[in-house]
Amino acid sequence: MCGICGICGHAPTGELIAATRTMLDTIRYRGPDHQGIHGADQYAIGANRLAIIDIRTGDQPIHNEDSSVWIVYNGEIYNFKELREILRSRGHIFYTNTDTEVIVHLYEEYGTEGFERLNGMFAFALYDDTQKRLVLARDRAGIKPLYYGLNDGIAFASEMKALLALRGRTYRLSLSGVAQYLVYDYTPGKDTVVKDIFRVVPGTCLISDRDGIYERRFAAIGFAKDQRRTGDLRSEEAAAGQLGDLLAETIKDQLTADVPVGIFLSGGIDSSTIAYFASKIAPGIHSFSIAFEDRSFDEGSYARSVSERLGLEHHSLVFTYPLFVDLFRHMTDFMDEPVADPSALPTYALSKLAGGQVKVVLSGEGGDEMFAGYPTYSAHKFAPLYNSLPQPIRSKVIEPLVRMLPVSPTNFSLDFIAKRFIGSASQPAMERHLAWMGSFSYDELGMLFKEELFKGIEHSIFRPAEEVVKQAGGVPDAEMANIMDIFMYLPDDLLTKIDRATMAASIESRVPLLDNRIISFCMALPFEYKLKGISQKHILKKLMKGKLPDVIINRRKKGFGIPVTRWLQGDFAHEAEALLSQEAIGSLDMFNHLYIERLLKEHSRGIHDHRKKLWSIMVLVKWLQRHSAFLDL
Repeated sequence: MCGICGICGHAPTGELIAATRTMLDTIRYRGPDHQGIHGADQYAIGANRLAIIDIRTGDQPIHNEDSSVWIVYNGEIYNFKELREILRSRGHIFYTNTDTEVIVHLYEEYGTEGFERLNGMFAFALYDDTQKRLVLARDRAGIKPLYYGLNDGIAFASEMKALLALRGRTYRLSLSGVAQYLVYDYTPGKDTVVKDIFRVVPGTCLISDRDGIYERRFAAIGFAKDQRRTGDLRSEEAAAGQLGDLLAETIKDQLTADVPVGIFLSGGIDSSTIAYFASKIAPGIHSFSIAFEDRSFDEGSYARSVSERLGLEHHSLVFTYPLFVDLFRHMTDFMDEPVADPSALPTYALSKLAGGQVKVVLSGEGGDEMFAGYPTYSAHKFAPLYNSLPQPIRSKVIEPLVRMLPVSPTNFSLDFIAKRFIGSASQPAMERHLAWMGSFSYDELGMLFKEELFKGIEHSIFRPAEEVVKQAGGVPDAEMANIMDIFMYLPDDLLTKIDRATMAASIESRVPLLDNRIISFCMALPFEYKLKGISQKHILKKLMKGKLPDVIINRRKKGFGIPVTRWLQGDFAHEAEALLSQEAIGSLDMFNHLYIERLLKEHSRGIHDHRKKLWSIMVLVKWLQRHSAFLDL
C-alpha cells in the first residue's frame, strides 16, 4: 500500500523530480517505510511505500527487464502469483516477489487490455518510455483513489492535496462541484470540487501519449440484466452455499501479508461475516471496534459478542465528545476533499487504535451495496403504497402529524425517518433517493447560495445520477437505488472515507466484499435474493444462520453514525456558530448567511433536525479554509 505521485511536462528532469518529491512529502503518511522517485526526459514518478508484501525487495518505482517501463502502485493484487507464473511461462524475468512487478510485465505482454485480468484493489501510474506514454489506472470498484490535474502538463497523485501543494499552480473552485457535494454529500464520478482536478474513473485507464489524453475502459461492474428480468434458476440454498465458498476463498486470499492483519468489527453482519471466515483461517486474529456512550449509537456489545464467540483478540475504544471535537478540528489533515460523512472521524480513531497492533485490516465496506442492506431500499417499496393514499389523507392528516413529532437526537429516531420519508416520497425515484441520502435539494441550494451565483448552477448537477439510472435500464425503484449507491455512494463516499482514515494512520484496509469474485456473484443474483420483501441482505443472513448469534443476524441496522444532532444542540453549537459566522461565511462570498443562521437556530432550539445540512456546510467551510491559498475562489 502506498501513496503515488508524478508529473509529465516540458521541464528539466530535476524540476519534475523536485515537484514529485513535494507532492510525496504532502502524503508521506500513506507510505512511511520508503520513498522512491524515478525521473527521465519529461516525466517523474514516485511512491511512498507502506511495505506489506516482499518487504525486503519491493521498494518502488519498479521496472521491466530493460528499464523501458516503470511503475508506481498503490494496492494489492490477490491473484498476482497465478499471473506471475503465466508471465514467466511467456519469457518474462522477475527481480522481485511483488504484485507490483506483475503489472509491469502484464502491460508488456497484453497492453492495457491485460489489466482486466487483475483481481484486487489498485491505483497505479505506468510510464512507457518507448511509447512516451503515461498510463493511469484504477480498480473497477474504485477502492483505491487516483487524481490527476491538467494544468501545464499532467500531474497525478493518490490524494488531491498533493496536487494542490504543487508550487506555482493555482486551481479554480468548481461551483457545480460544490453544488453537487451539497446535494450528494460528495462529488460523484470524474469531477471534483476543483475545476482542473479530476478522478480516474473506476475500471478505466487515463492515457497520455503522442495522440493526446484519452480514456479507455478495461473493466466494469456489470449487470446480469437477463437474470434480473427472468430470475435465476438456482435455489436460494444453492446460492447461499456458493456465496459461502467464495467468501472463504476470498478472505483466505486477503489475509495474505508479510505483516500482522486484523479486522474492523462493528458487530454488524458484514464485518461479523468477515470475522467468522477469518477466524477459521487465523484463530485469535485481532479485531477492533468503536463504542459510544450514547446507547442508541453504540454497537460495542455486539462486537464483543461476536469476538467472544469466535475467539478473537478484541480491542475497543470509546468515542467521546472531547475526542470528536479534537478530530473535527484536525479532520482536513486527512480528509483531502470534502465528504459529508461524520463517520470519517470515528473511522480515523479506529484506524489509530488498530495501527498499534497491525498493519493491515479487513473491513466490511461494500456489504450494504452488494447485498442491498440499506433501509432506504425497503422505503422505496413503501413509497408507491404511500402515494396511492388519497391526497387529502396524506396532506391533511399524515403529514401534519409527522411534522408535529418532536426532534429526537437518538440514532435513526422515528421523527428523523418519518420526516425524511414524507418529505420526498412523492418525488420520482431518483430524486427521492438523493433526497433521502443527501443533504440539500435543488430548491434549498437556491436559498443557500447567493442569488447571482445560483443562477450559474444548472440542473446538470443531477447528470451523474441520471447516467447511472439510464445504465441500469428500467429496473424497479429499490434496485435502481441500490445501483446508484454502488456506482456513486460506495466509491465516492464510503471508500474515500476508509482510504483516507486508514492511510492517515499508516495502515492498509482491505475490503473482501468487493473482491472481483464477490462482485460478479452478487451482480448476477436476482435482486429478490438480496431484498426479500422488506428484509435486507436476505441471502447473507441465510448463509450466516447458525454461524453467528441470531441477534447479530436479525438486529436492526444502526449504521456507523455519531451523535451529531445532540452535540450540535449542546456544547458543539458554539464551535459550529464560530465556523459558520458572518465573518467566516462572508469571506467566502458564496453563501447566504441569513439562511445558515436560520438553520443553526432551528436546530439548536429543537425545531428541526438540520444535522445533515449543517454538517455538510461545516465540512466544506473547513476544507475551503484549509486550501484557500491554492484556490481561486
